[in-house]
Amino acid sequence: MLRSLSNCSSWLFLCSACKLKCMTIEPRLDIIGAALADPSRSRILCELMDGRAFTNKELACAACISPQTASAHLKQLEGAGLTASLRSGRHVYHRIANADVAATLEGLAQLSPTDHLSRPGRHDADTPRARSCYNHIAGKLGVLMTDHLVARDVLTVRDDAIIAGPHYQVFLDDIGIEIPFGGMGKPPAKLCLDWTERRHHISGPLATAIMQKFLEANWLERRTGSRALIVTDDGFDALERWFGLNRLDIDLGDPV
Repeated sequence: MLRSLSNCSSWLFLCSACKLKCMTIEPRLDIIGAALADPSRSRILCELMDGRAFTNKELACAACISPQTASAHLKQLEGAGLTASLRSGRHVYHRIANADVAATLEGLAQLSPTDHLSRPGRHDADTPRARSCYNHIAGKLGVLMTDHLVARDVLTVRDDAIIAGPHYQVFLDDIGIEIPFGGMGKPPAKLCLDWTERRHHISGPLATAIMQKFLEANWLERRTGSRALIVTDDGFDALERWFGLNRLDIDLGDPV
């Protein structure tokens, strides 16, 4: 009997010690992992990486699930801090919580398998070619545009960081872009590894301003139900003028 009480006391002591250890301050990665560990929630997040806000029904359609199921998924995503909701009139819209979440999701995408992108009969071939990545242009087009900006001394890469190059302000004035002053020492752009190209495109203030310019000037058009961006005829003219890119560069291969 005494031995049993002794064993019980030892077990309770160990449990208390383990409980105290588990109460140490550590990031709750399990909450984020649980929120991501469902194909439907992943599809919802990928749809929201378009950068726009969508209703429950729109996201349900994108994920091929019922609106009721989508509501449950969106509640978990918002509880994990990955999405945010806002009401406009009778509708509730959902979006990625902030730019940090978008950057984290894009980073996780780099770790995901890409073998499905080269399978025969793959749908949505436009998405790897040109797509929106929250608030900037990604895909092959984003990579080629970045290559041009560096090659033409608009941007300078130094130790994996980007600074304004000698022709930075000339480029802004020529294309008609104004970038809000972000403070001394804040870079105009950041390198972002593209998950389909496995090469860098840019994010940050300059990349956001470029995408806004292309959309407002109708040089790029969004495609319904996809993150893909479609280059218009005027868009090809703009790409050739300011980035030295033509249709063959974007559709087939790298520029010579």
